[in-house]
Amino acid sequence: MIARDRIRADGPFSTPAFPLVVLHAAGVVAPVALYFYAVHPAWSWMYTVDPARLASVFVVPLMVGHAVLVIGGWYVAGALVRRGYQGALLYATGAIALVLLILFVAMFGRLSVATDYPGWQSKHEGVSILSVQLGWAFIVSLLALFGSAIYVAIELGRDGRRVRSR
Repeated sequence: MIARDRIRADGPFSTPAFPLVVLHAAGVVAPVALYFYAVHPAWSWMYTVDPARLASVFVVPLMVGHAVLVIGGWYVAGALVRRGYQGALLYATGAIALVLLILFVAMFGRLSVATDYPGWQSKHEGVSILSVQLGWAFIVSLLALFGSAIYVAIELGRDGRRVRSR
């Protein structure tokens, strides 16, 4: 919604909007995903997949997938804005936020515990996430993600004002 004017005027791949989104995806989202899948894989999979059974190169497509998800979301939202379906975009955003909230509440027990896959499966709960490196890495990652998203939103807002003034 912040870049609505730029997208309507020049499309979703216009400058500076699209490069900012790519920078956020490739510069923040992908490295955060890489870190958690490589360093804390059991927690990243919420203890549903044994990371010892996966090849370590498996983290690369996951990292790229997270970045592609951000860029794909930008493109789909841009296409909906250009076609005049802002209401549908708002409903879809609300639905995604609701699903994420439900998943967070349902998986809070798994998200708040640091252990390994065998420890979780044998019901040895592990330790609080904030008592180990994982918790602090999670907090720093959230700050980086939100900080980058806020920066992109501010720049898109400034760009939108420039487009409206033309």
